[in-house]
Amino acid sequence: MMPETDYTNNRNSDTTGNNTENIRTELAEARFMSSFMTAVCSSLELDNICSIAARALYEHAPYYRIVFAVSEHLEGKTITYSPMIQKGMLSAKPRITIDKSGSHTAAMHESTLASAHLNLLDNMGSIAIYYKAGQEKSFSESLLVSVAACFSQAIKNSLEHSRMKDLAMRDGLTELFNRRIFDETLAQKVKCPDMRPVSLLIIDLDNFKQVNDTFGHQAGDQVLKTVARILKESCRGHDLVARFGGEEFAIILSQTKAATAHAIAQRIRNRLAKTAFTFDDRQLQMTASIGLATCQEGSTIFTANLVKQADRALYQAKRTGKNKVCMFPADLLTEQTFSSGSESFGSLVPAGC
Repeated sequence: MMPETDYTNNRNSDTTGNNTENIRTELAEARFMSSFMTAVCSSLELDNICSIAARALYEHAPYYRIVFAVSEHLEGKTITYSPMIQKGMLSAKPRITIDKSGSHTAAMHESTLASAHLNLLDNMGSIAIYYKAGQEKSFSESLLVSVAACFSQAIKNSLEHSRMKDLAMRDGLTELFNRRIFDETLAQKVKCPDMRPVSLLIIDLDNFKQVNDTFGHQAGDQVLKTVARILKESCRGHDLVARFGGEEFAIILSQTKAATAHAIAQRIRNRLAKTAFTFDDRQLQMTASIGLATCQEGSTIFTANLVKQADRALYQAKRTGKNKVCMFPADLLTEQTFSSGSESFGSLVPAGC
């Protein structure tokens, strides 16, 4: 007959050993999560958050590849890290793709084949961790849930930061860049030789006050929003469109000669003139006057003076009948040499830029 006490002691010993190992695992995961949370929440940029998370997860359990797939309703970005150990340090150069075509969904489907797959909260995306055959690592369910929650919160912080930053940079009505961003960007463009020639358009709606007086300020706001959309659609991706103030708008065209800028301005003017607005069953057509100035390659000019040049050209367009594009100096398109001696206006005073 087998002694009862021997069996009981062996079972208790196994249970104690398992409990001890479980406690060690839980403590190790708790320490990891504490450092992981601190690390990923230290940045407000998505790429940095992914980089920090990739390094932390690799140090916890070295993997072969990790894929961060962010949902299309955010940036639709997929960031892949395939780390290598070089001289005792983790070197992971990310491969980043931004996919709007739908193959991003396929990438997320592939991630379900990973050794560890984490679905982020609020349908924000997923994290997939891959290991080589025979080197798989097991993660507790609680750790995966905690990592997903922490990473999701870091993304939320990043999105909120971006939203607040964007609000500070844009006009509330038209969603165009505001005057502060315009001033900063123009100064940077003019200072950088690689951005020249820099052309500037200042656009002013003709007789806009009549819209507010006749149809009300809500109608005026609708006109401004529509004009803003037309300006954005008429420009290139690297052009900056801003609300200059009231019914005035400005466009910065970097690496754009005067002739090209003039063609863009005419395209904008023609499209605005053909746009019909309807208020109280009455149709209204708006026109715009546009002033153009260009900082040529190799020239030096104060940023404020480039604005004054475009503003002077705008004044000329208004004074000579409106609904037209005028340039400062007027003969620039003919490639004639402009003499600053014949112009008392201070816009051509040389300045280091």
